[in-house]
Amino acid sequence: MKYYIITGTSKGLGKAIAERILSDPGNFVIGISRTVSIHHDNYEHLFINLSEVDSLHKFYNSIFPNFRNPSKICLINNAGNIGEITYLGKQHDRKIIEGYNCNVIAPALLMNEFVNRYRNNDASKLILNISSGAAKKPVDGWSVYCSSKAALDMQTAVAANEAKFSHSNFRFFSLAPGILDTPMQTEIRKVSPEDFSRVEEFINYKKEHMLVSPEKVAEKIWRLLENESDYKGVVMSVNEV
Repeated sequence: MKYYIITGTSKGLGKAIAERILSDPGNFVIGISRTVSIHHDNYEHLFINLSEVDSLHKFYNSIFPNFRNPSKICLINNAGNIGEITYLGKQHDRKIIEGYNCNVIAPALLMNEFVNRYRNNDASKLILNISSGAAKKPVDGWSVYCSSKAALDMQTAVAANEAKFSHSNFRFFSLAPGILDTPMQTEIRKVSPEDFSRVEEFINYKKEHMLVSPEKVAEKIWRLLENESDYKGVVMSVNEV
C-alpha cells in the first residue's frame, strides 16, 4: 500500500490531488483540513487548523502513524493561505502571522516530523510542497504570500541537499502549479485595485477561460509522484512535469 498525507484536502487543488490518488485502490490518503468533503474507504480525515502551529505537535501520532508494510509514504504540503491582500502598513498582525504559519511554519514542522518518523523506514519516501510562481517575483499586495512561498522553496531545496549529504532515500520537490480555477482565485478577484494593482488582469483570467482546472494539474502531480526518478529538479514549475 502507498500512503499519502495531504494538507488542504477540503477544496481546490488539495481535494483534486486526493481524489486522483484515491482512484487507485492501492493508495490510502490521510487528509488534513478544517472541513471534510471527501468520503472514501481509503480516506481518513483529520480536522486540523494549520494556522495554529503551537498545537500541531499534539496531532503528530495521527498525522504520521506507524504504517503497516508501506511501499511508499508521501507528504504533500498543499494547504496555502493567500492572506490579507493589501499593502504594508494596512495589514493586520493576526493575518500576517496566520499567513506565515500556514504557508511556512506548518509545512516546516510537518517536514521535520515526517523525516524524523520515517527515516528508518525502508519505504520510498517523498515530500512535495505546493509553491507558487509568486515565490519568484514580487506582487504588490501579496507580501506575505510571495515571501512565504519563497521560504517554502528554499526549505525544500535545503532538505534535498541534506538528503544528498546524508545519503537518505527521501525525495523533495517544490512545485508551482500555475494559475488555477480555485477558491483562492475568487478571493483575489474581490480585492480593490488600491490593494492590488493587477486585480483586473486576474478578473480577465476568469473571463477569458485562462484558469486551469485543479483536476488537470492533479493529473500532472500524480505523474510526478509515480515517476519521481524521471525528474532531477527540486524547485519546479508544473510546466516541467
